[in-house]
Amino acid sequence: MPICKDIIKQRVIHFQSDDPEVARRASELLSAVPGVSRARVTEGNSIRIHYDVRELTLQMIEQALQDIGFNLSDNVICKIKRGLIAYCEEALRESLGVTTADSNTPSLSLPTPHAHDPRPYQWRNYT
Repeated sequence: MPICKDIIKQRVIHFQSDDPEVARRASELLSAVPGVSRARVTEGNSIRIHYDVRELTLQMIEQALQDIGFNLSDNVICKIKRGLIAYCEEALRESLGVTTADSNTPSLSLPTPHAHDPRPYQWRNYT
């Protein structure tokens, strides 16, 4: 029996860009993902997301966003929070009997936004 019964998590994801369009696009993409109950822009460069930890973790969500080109904030506080949240969510999933191998969604994949690449122009073709 898990100690924490709060399986619907509410987290904030911060982006490097100050452009509110980046957060809006990420919010739209995440709203369509199974397991995400709500995603909305809270500030110019961040979104608040509600998701079921039995289906997703913040680490899966952030990795999927980075895979399609979104740049997440990399300040020290965000890195510490990510590490702590990843540990807590994995421990909760383990106590619930959910493992990545058992899950229907071992990794989250988001559709690539067709209209606009969120990276700055000078970084789009950088290899």
